Amino acid sequence: MESQRVSGHAAGRRSRLAAVPGPAAAQWWMPASLGLLGFCAAFIGSWIPSFWDDEIATISAAGRSPGELLLLLQSVDAVHGLYYLIMHFWTSVFGFSEISMRMPSAFAVGLACAGTALIGRKLGSESLGFAAGLVLAVLPRMVWAGTEARQSAFTALLAVALTLLLLRAWESNRILDWVLYALCAVVGVWMFMFFGLAVAAHAAAAVILRRRMLATLVACSAAGACVLPFLIYALGQKAQVDWIQNRSLLQNLMTAAVKQYFYGDDRPTGNMPPQWVLAFVVLLGVVEIGLLAWGLWSARRSTALRPLLVLCLAGVAVPVAGLLLVSVVAQPVYVARYLTFTAPAFALLVGLGISRLPAKHTWLRPMVVAGVICCSLVPQLTLKSLVNEPADTERRIAALLDQQAPQPAAMVFGEPYLRDMVLAYPERFDGVQDLSLEETPAESGTLWGLDAPVTAAELSGRGEVLFVGLGNAAPSDLSAFTAAQCRETGNQPFQRLVLISFTCS
Repeated sequence: MESQRVSGHAAGRRSRLAAVPGPAAAQWWMPASLGLLGFCAAFIGSWIPSFWDDEIATISAAGRSPGELLLLLQSVDAVHGLYYLIMHFWTSVFGFSEISMRMPSAFAVGLACAGTALIGRKLGSESLGFAAGLVLAVLPRMVWAGTEARQSAFTALLAVALTLLLLRAWESNRILDWVLYALCAVVGVWMFMFFGLAVAAHAAAAVILRRRMLATLVACSAAGACVLPFLIYALGQKAQVDWIQNRSLLQNLMTAAVKQYFYGDDRPTGNMPPQWVLAFVVLLGVVEIGLLAWGLWSARRSTALRPLLVLCLAGVAVPVAGLLLVSVVAQPVYVARYLTFTAPAFALLVGLGISRLPAKHTWLRPMVVAGVICCSLVPQLTLKSLVNEPADTERRIAALLDQQAPQPAAMVFGEPYLRDMVLAYPERFDGVQDLSLEETPAESGTLWGLDAPVTAAELSGRGEVLFVGLGNAAPSDLSAFTAAQCRETGNQPFQRLVLISFTCS
């Protein structure tokens, strides 16, 4: 009986000990929880906004066979080719809904947050890693990246992975680790060509820190040699970014000050957020820049934190300066989301500032963290289209046409790219003939297809026909309707589009 009680007590102790997480479990709890938070912050509500232009380009490309995708990349979007291929396999299983298209980006954000926490812990402390991962999880730039079906979130994840591999290679100096680093750099540039600036930042940091300089430069150079043919080919398609505004350096700096990290919405709608949202955006910027400055000042003499400072400052400054310089001296290329891969380095600098706040004021850190979270959440109301959604999003226009009575029997598009609503929401256009389409996107190796002029003979006797044009559509756009003696029955102007209904008898 006594032996049974002793045995029972021992079993109970073993049970209680098993319930206590060991060192390995405790080590992963913090980054895992921040990764889950980052995923949730990006994913929750990601199905609310309509698909927008760039996401619809992803839909157009991902829905093709690998052979058709290769045909597309020969003329346009080679810089997005790897992402399109990944999304081709993803959508072949999970489809093209807003949730399925955006979920991979949310996963990438979560992993980037977890990896950022690991970097902060490795180069600083547990509190620094936690603060940096938390800042990144709610940073509007990252939330936006996780809410769109583009590769921005993947570039941030690859930047985190590249940094972790660099730190590992610096410690071990093993050939295998340097090979893995170079491979990650190659994949990053294939994912998006401007990721090469992240590799350049690592090379600069190695020189400044005098850490494995030769090995780092060799690995970076090897990666550069591998991606050089790709970069040359992609530069041949530079005309595809002619849409980027030619702004002065001062204008670009002002845009970067707001949109680079603190706002994030990149939809080209011209739809400004409400003033009260902008107020929180400005407040967030002031607080986080202040924390960054405090972290740099308080750690300026810390030898232990010098690798973190140099890596993160280079990780932000080199890409931003590089893209701004190219925009000034060569061709406008600065777009805030193109530098999403710098967000983890920025979050680490802000996290450093939080972790260096005076510990004697026990209320200060929780209050600052709460303020950062609150200010970061407000812009998400516009990022997730909970407020201030543009009136002419592709989903709204598609729904409007679906509800129209009588239903149009045919459509005419003033420009091929205005067909994006059909590619995004094809179920809304079942049974509606596209009179202007000469070759489908897949057949023509283009994103939006090729159009042919619509003749009066094609319009005659069609019944209800809808013309979709730009807001400033010229009279010549409608010449075929006039020649076919079609009667205009409706005209709905929007900010970007104009919808004109005709009855062609």
